[in-house]
Amino acid sequence: MKNMLTLAAETKGFSPVMQIVLAVGGLVSVWCGVNWAFDVRGITTRRAERIRRRNEELWAASGRLGGSSSLFATPGYLRFLGALMAGAGLVLLVAVYALWSLS
Repeated sequence: MKNMLTLAAETKGFSPVMQIVLAVGGLVSVWCGVNWAFDVRGITTRRAERIRRRNEELWAASGRLGGSSSLFATPGYLRFLGALMAGAGLVLLVAVYALWSLS
């Protein structure tokens, strides 16, 4: 049991616990990235609207009118981030597979 819970201190190879953690992280990253990139159920659009509304409220609280025109409040930027996140998740899954096959 102790052997399976060792994270990275062994010389026999990469720990199975770390492989599982990286695989779960890769799967979550791919799932969230695809949801953001393809705007599943309007997630990206709603999030961009919340960011824009929050920025307008912050600007109005400081006495500036008209709101901010921020790149980060656009659905296109969030879709781009989703595509990057999905790609990073795929790279992580390939790395986990490579480590698994080397063990």
